[in-house]
Amino acid sequence: MTTTTVATGKVTQVHHRVSIDLDTPQPFTDLVGRTRKVYALHIDYALSPIADRADIVVEYKDSAALVPPVADIPDWMQTFIDQHKPNGPALTLT
Repeated sequence: MTTTTVATGKVTQVHHRVSIDLDTPQPFTDLVGRTRKVYALHIDYALSPIADRADIVVEYKDSAALVPPVADIPDWMQTFIDQHKPNGPALTLT
């Protein structure tokens, strides 16, 4: 006779990563006031019952940088963040 052990658990956080190559480079001004062209975005969404967040990395022509949470997010970037945020009953955490 074989005994099967059933494991149980609770999902506490869901991660969803999106990488976007921009058709046309867009301007982004960092916290020190430098404006550079962004060629790609990498958005890492973390969804939990406590809080949802999006960590954003911008890719420039010769480097990449994390966008700090206190940075001003331009409209073009916010549109991508909103468009690709996961939603729906499958991602509702309790």
